[in-house]
Amino acid sequence: MEIKIDGRLLVSTLCERFKKEFGGTLRVYNGNRCCTGAEKLADLVTATGTYECRGSKTVAGFINDIKEKFGLKVKVASCDDWVLALDNMTLAKLPEIPKNATKKDMESLKSKYAK
Repeated sequence: MEIKIDGRLLVSTLCERFKKEFGGTLRVYNGNRCCTGAEKLADLVTATGTYECRGSKTVAGFINDIKEKFGLKVKVASCDDWVLALDNMTLAKLPEIPKNATKKDMESLKSKYAK
């Protein structure tokens, strides 16, 4: 997935593209507040440009890269936006998080992805 950050891109468009590519939910923040989707990324970022990302990237790596490259605070969640993804999970594995995942479900996944 290539992420292009420019002045015209809306948060909702970025989130839709992320969900289509990886099957998870991308939460974008303005400070400590989760964005509604109507915001322009130009109002939230410190830089513009492109970022190439593959499904083999870990959630933590993706979050850190986006923060460093664009100054954008994001979190990655399950497809139903119920629970945050594990840091050491790859983006390609996001669809494996069950809908309405419980703490027990996430503990099971945690042991599966433990390094």
